[in-house]
Amino acid sequence: MPAQVSARLRAFLRRPGPRGGDGPLALAMTVFGVYMFVNVMQPKDERAPLFVDNVPVPPPPVDTGPQLLTGVLLILTTAAIAWRRTHPVPVFAVQVCATLLAPDEYDSNVAGVMAVAIGAYSVAAHVRRLPVAAGVFVAATLALAVRFPGDEDGPPGLIVLAVMATMGITGRTIGTWRWRAGAFHGRALRAEREREVAVARERARIARELHDVVSHNVSVMVIQTGAARMVLRADPDSATEALRAVEASGRETMAELRHMLDVLTAQETRPGPGRPGADGPVPDGDALGPPLAPQPDLARLPVLLDRVRNAGLDVRLHTSGDARPLPPSIELTAYRVVQEALTNALKYAPGAQTEVTLTY
Repeated sequence: MPAQVSARLRAFLRRPGPRGGDGPLALAMTVFGVYMFVNVMQPKDERAPLFVDNVPVPPPPVDTGPQLLTGVLLILTTAAIAWRRTHPVPVFAVQVCATLLAPDEYDSNVAGVMAVAIGAYSVAAHVRRLPVAAGVFVAATLALAVRFPGDEDGPPGLIVLAVMATMGITGRTIGTWRWRAGAFHGRALRAEREREVAVARERARIARELHDVVSHNVSVMVIQTGAARMVLRADPDSATEALRAVEASGRETMAELRHMLDVLTAQETRPGPGRPGADGPVPDGDALGPPLAPQPDLARLPVLLDRVRNAGLDVRLHTSGDARPLPPSIELTAYRVVQEALTNALKYAPGAQTEVTLTY
């Protein structure tokens, strides 16, 4: 049984969090208070024995009730420190009530006074709602001022008021600083998570873009190269035309890849907020490099269809509705959808008749 109690006590003291962190403090304050109670506060019976007919008679026993009550309330006041962060208001209320109920012998125990001061600090530092903390402080200060009136020549409760004001201001200042630091840390973590999500989305978008560009153009190049190989001896002119189409597809692929790389590196090479050179003069257009080519849009669909036709796919374009400019993101998405569909048709249905319909 003692081993189990010892193990539970060690687990309590090692427990992470506010309560476990205050366990050693509560234990130390309790031990100190008990030591003061046993060795300093206990009154010594110095009464001389009585003599009846020249026979010594011991004096009547001293009433130990007040001393026992003082010890119990002292242990209650100091042990409550273990919960001062998780339940600051109930802990402080218990400490104040114990102080008000304790006999006069309690006043000379330094451990009890220190425990009440720690409880007052905890209310100021760990209760976020200022009206609640202020109300608890005012009520406790008035009650303790009545319990400790002070000297007859001085104002009543002056020492109590000074101690409570010091604990309140100190605790509130430290608590406010801690809350602001926690809020700043939370905002930094949220910003970091949002940045990671944005980076992941951007990587996924770049991967899709690379897939669309490389997959389509390489498929066209493979098909045209195979056709050129098959007719190289029988029809050199057709083979030459197919190889020219392969060359054109390769050049376009390189151009689109270069455009994507230029977009990715533009933020590093161009001055901007938070980058070197942001506060210097803005260079002219030549210093920034050649302007980036525009992203593909629906106006370039005829060029795409011609390239697919040269690869051997019979494709026709139908447009319904009034053609009008659309947002660049929509036009790029539509272009990539058509490009991917034609690539799949080249791969899995070569020679089939294909139709592309645009509806505005």
